[in-house]
Amino acid sequence: MIMLVKDLIVHIKEELKSTLSGRELENHITILMEFYLGYSRAQLHINQNEELEGEKLMRLLSAIEQLKHKKPIGYITQENIFYGRPFYVDFAVLIPRSETEELVLLVLDHEKETNISLFEIGTGSGCIPITLALEREYKQIEACEVSETALAVAKKNAEELKAEVELFLMDILTKVPAKKYDVVISNPPYVKQEELNTLDKNVIEYEPVIALAPEGEPLLFYRRMIAIAPQMLNAGGRMYWEIHEDLGQEVVALLKQDNFTEIELIQDLYGRDRFVKAVFTP
Repeated sequence: MIMLVKDLIVHIKEELKSTLSGRELENHITILMEFYLGYSRAQLHINQNEELEGEKLMRLLSAIEQLKHKKPIGYITQENIFYGRPFYVDFAVLIPRSETEELVLLVLDHEKETNISLFEIGTGSGCIPITLALEREYKQIEACEVSETALAVAKKNAEELKAEVELFLMDILTKVPAKKYDVVISNPPYVKQEELNTLDKNVIEYEPVIALAPEGEPLLFYRRMIAIAPQMLNAGGRMYWEIHEDLGQEVVALLKQDNFTEIELIQDLYGRDRFVKAVFTP
């Protein structure tokens, strides 16, 4: 089978028109062409009359079929660009979201002093601690993960991206860290159980539920982090969380009941309540 690049683009648009549309479709075409053919957006126009055949073409056509069944493109290519860097992803971890890039930026904007220790809870692919380590040379960055398979993904990314982070297995709901930190960051499971059935097929059928929704009420992990804050945070330490957009006031109320001050509810680029920052003042 032989196909011109320009005909392949028409084929992709036709095959995916009922699954993707507009900018999302164009972004997927860009990702596919760059990943499988090595073409940038500009090179597509230059090489539109090039003939494609063989394994390269068959792999790309296979990817299109998987996209038709709403398999996330990150799991197809096993790669997701986060903060400008390629992270390996598979079914053991959530595909990093743009909101989480905003969480990283929030930490970098506020934590300019490098002689501090940072700890992330529930690292998944490792995108948060690895990016922080590569963007700024903090004294110490560690992260924990409850899933062995997810931890393996995080360690693979740390090794490939040459990031100096310590990653270890730990269930934060039953254990506490062995030391205290200046900064604790977390994007924990926070989707409400009743929302799971309303999620898109590409999320609920492919991404790990354990990383989406806690077993219990959606504030479970936030309550736990507040409870163990005295064993986890140095006095004056900062907590940075990604949260459910509908639960901002509830999270703030929890912090106000405990030893936290300077509590900030921060919106994402779309104006949704998405992050909380607070200072631990025992």
